[in-house]
Amino acid sequence: MAIQGNLLAIIVLLLSIRLPFVASASATLTSCLSSANLQPISPSSTNYTADSLAFNQRLSYKPADIVFPSNDQDVASAIKCASQVGVKVVARSGGHSYAANGVGGEDGSLVIDLMNLNSVQVTASNQTAVFGTGIRLGDLALALFNAGEQAMAHGTCPYIGTGGHLGCGGFGLPSRLWGLALDAVIEAQVVLANGSIVIASSTENQDLFFAIRGAAPSFGVITSFTVKTQSAPASNVFFNYVFSPLNVTAAVETFLACQNFGANNAPPTLGMYVVLGNGDFEMSGVFYGPISNFTAVIQPLLDAVPQQPKSQSVKIYGWLGVLQQLAGSDGSLNTSTKADVSDTFYAKSLMVDEDAPLTKTALQSFFNYLYGPGTTTDTSWFVEVDLWGGAVNAVPSNETAFSHRSTLYTFQFYASSSNSAPPYPSDGISFVDGMVSSITSNMSGTNFGMYSCYVDPQLSAAEAQQVYYGNSTTTRLQNIKSQVDPANLFSFPQAIETALVPEISTQSAARRGAAPYAAQLGVVSALLASFMSETVHHSW
Repeated sequence: MAIQGNLLAIIVLLLSIRLPFVASASATLTSCLSSANLQPISPSSTNYTADSLAFNQRLSYKPADIVFPSNDQDVASAIKCASQVGVKVVARSGGHSYAANGVGGEDGSLVIDLMNLNSVQVTASNQTAVFGTGIRLGDLALALFNAGEQAMAHGTCPYIGTGGHLGCGGFGLPSRLWGLALDAVIEAQVVLANGSIVIASSTENQDLFFAIRGAAPSFGVITSFTVKTQSAPASNVFFNYVFSPLNVTAAVETFLACQNFGANNAPPTLGMYVVLGNGDFEMSGVFYGPISNFTAVIQPLLDAVPQQPKSQSVKIYGWLGVLQQLAGSDGSLNTSTKADVSDTFYAKSLMVDEDAPLTKTALQSFFNYLYGPGTTTDTSWFVEVDLWGGAVNAVPSNETAFSHRSTLYTFQFYASSSNSAPPYPSDGISFVDGMVSSITSNMSGTNFGMYSCYVDPQLSAAEAQQVYYGNSTTTRLQNIKSQVDPANLFSFPQAIETALVPEISTQSAARRGAAPYAAQLGVVSALLASFMSETVHHSW
């Protein structure tokens, strides 16, 4: 009995000194970073507000410090400082995380911004490239093409950071032909929680190599990737067909035609997506080959839809030209030409399996929702449906942490505030949730996956890991985490945790916005675990 009383007294004492501990940890972190010549941006710094802004302005977090390392050793020094004082660490590449994980996803993290690690070396003769993870997709695409007309599959927004993009998946229109961006990775240089700098590849640190291809932020800071490149296609047919279904029936039949075509007739050389808005149904994409071949490929789909398009455009571009078209109205791939643009939004995803295409009933429910609540919401919304398959699904599901290798297509449900600025409408989240449930509630027994690059911060860690990775992959990732980051230094709300940590853990502290408190709570956790063990062995 005396033991329990003493333990409880110690726990109460430690909890009572929480605030001084946090202040001390933050000050110690800043001092350590300064001593390492990392020039930290702390809450008292002039640039702190600007440097801690999230791309998604619906979310706002307060990092403990922000650093902009110039090389791998700087990254290692920053990690060692954070480890010494128990402050969680996140890496920021382009900063486009939907959950603002690039600034921590919660208060109190050390943000390691990789923007200065942006070099690119291309060897066209053997089709490889090495690049720092601070470079953005548009700049990488330019560098690859300008050094021997090389290319790789990746997303369309030029401002997306390569570190995060390749770390979670990296789908792009050429993915059906070449695979995901992470599938091109040959090796990566990673800074681990102990500050060591290692290579992860198929022959070195194989477990880490598995983990960083799909769940990278939980395992370390990747400072460079070596990737396999492809010869850029000379002919790229960019197409756009716009339909205006007048009723739910027409919309459902048009979608079913696209679903059937994608499952049975679309060759890997065709990248295609559907965009649904308020009344419009757009079918767009790129065919990587001559236009004569495209005409033969697309005609069965056009014959299957219940109406003629109200407008259409089919044009041939070179590689950079088609990337510029996909980039949108600005079209520039060089991100230095203008500043990035933020948004205020909430998004979700849904991955439809090849073996469980959407039923007509589910689609009727979905379009009833779009043509009902979708016409009255105070958000500005769209739904994008990307055709997957091809080379993406040719990779075994257990080869990378990205395990969704039987996906037919992926939904992105996205709703912004009306002017893309705060505040976010109070019903915006429930509106997006309603879009998803209009489908899933009519597909009982179907286990839908979700795409972690479209991270949904409303999910709990357990829910996120189930839909992003699945049970078996999550278990494997937890075991790898136990080996390379046992103290959960690399942490954010949905991060993979070590399988060895107790329920009341340093991670639990971070969930409450108390990352600098983690080291202290770790001690409390151990004491409490001991207390609980003693309690079990006494019959009160």
